[in-house]
Amino acid sequence: MKKVLAVLLTLCMVISLGVAVVPADAESKGTIVFSTKTITNNEFQRIMVEECQKAVEAAGFTFELTLSGDELAVAKQVEQVENAINRNVDGLIIAPMDGSSLIPALQKAKEVGIPVIIIDASIDEGNEDLFLSHVGSNNYAIGYEAAKQMVEKIGEGKVCTVRGAAGAMGGELRAAGFEAGIEELGGGKVELVNQQNGNWMSDVAMQVTENMLASDPDMAGIFLCSDGMLSGVLSAVQNRGLVPADLCIISVDGNISALDAIKAGDLFGCVAQYPGKEGQISGEILTKLLSGEITEADVEKETDPGYFFMNADNTEESEAIAY
Repeated sequence: MKKVLAVLLTLCMVISLGVAVVPADAESKGTIVFSTKTITNNEFQRIMVEECQKAVEAAGFTFELTLSGDELAVAKQVEQVENAINRNVDGLIIAPMDGSSLIPALQKAKEVGIPVIIIDASIDEGNEDLFLSHVGSNNYAIGYEAAKQMVEKIGEGKVCTVRGAAGAMGGELRAAGFEAGIEELGGGKVELVNQQNGNWMSDVAMQVTENMLASDPDMAGIFLCSDGMLSGVLSAVQNRGLVPADLCIISVDGNISALDAIKAGDLFGCVAQYPGKEGQISGEILTKLLSGEITEADVEKETDPGYFFMNADNTEESEAIAY
């Protein structure tokens, strides 16, 4: 009787917190594998994974996380996804590290009937039949928004872009959106003069930013495709004897470090995303499909949680978004 009462008390506490917990001895409805690069020093990926795990486990499924372990370990991610398919897992949620490498594995997943959610970054266009849904912000629109904010801030001058890793669609689309925005909105007065890959890493971003500033000491603005490279970019600016506040620096993601830099005056703004929403939505879609609550016909091909431009005028609102 005491054991039963303890279990009931625990369940009551769980319900009051709005969290569903599957007892350790309960039978799992199936296994869902989440594949991404790393959650070490990558808060965006960590938050996305954690919220997805909550949704998956709340629905009674087993959540498994596979990490390639490095920002550039694309081959490792492909290997891990292929292993999951060979094990015949029930579903896959994948944050692709580049746009093309996973396509053969996704074709195999489709052949054996394993549903796939693509989260955050996308894969190359023309392969939409290989996944159930893409859950993530419109990265092209994010880059375009950054360009709009840049043009409005500086009016005229030279700007540059610190891109992500070559082939990584999230960064590629942000860079493309920024380039298009500068061309269309800059009126010939704002010029994109340089773009280099920062490989999502702070030390690489510092080196390429220093190189671009050496080529154009009168740079008026810098757009970087992820907050993960922000400390490197700011260090590069300071290493060149410049004051970050004298440039219009705009980042992407919405990390608390970006908000701190905005408050300090070192960062003009950041196009913030919602990694928690991406993770939660992905987990809910896949578990509902596998549970028979919805069919593939019920699922939107694109689910965009949106974005929010953080700057010095909205730091209080931004605090509720930053992670």
